[in-house]
Amino acid sequence: MRNLIVIALIACATVAQANPGYRCNAHGAVIISEPGKTYYLGKTCDAATADGGTGRWWYSASALIVDIPGAGLMIRYDVECDLPYCRPAG
Repeated sequence: MRNLIVIALIACATVAQANPGYRCNAHGAVIISEPGKTYYLGKTCDAATADGGTGRWWYSASALIVDIPGAGLMIRYDVECDLPYCRPAG
């Protein structure tokens, strides 16, 4: 249930529909959203922001979800980096 609420909240966020760019690195991926916020996605399904927020990321049916309190993001395109297929914690 928590994951459903998180997904709904992220979908409502203004940054949620941004089309960020990304780059791959040895630890996973770096996502740069349109407003200039930077997200780090790790190979152990961990996520962080440049300003110190931490959380998790996972794939849903049609998006990659970044769950960081106050800084959620929904990515609706493929991030073609060497990342595992993370699933929601549950």
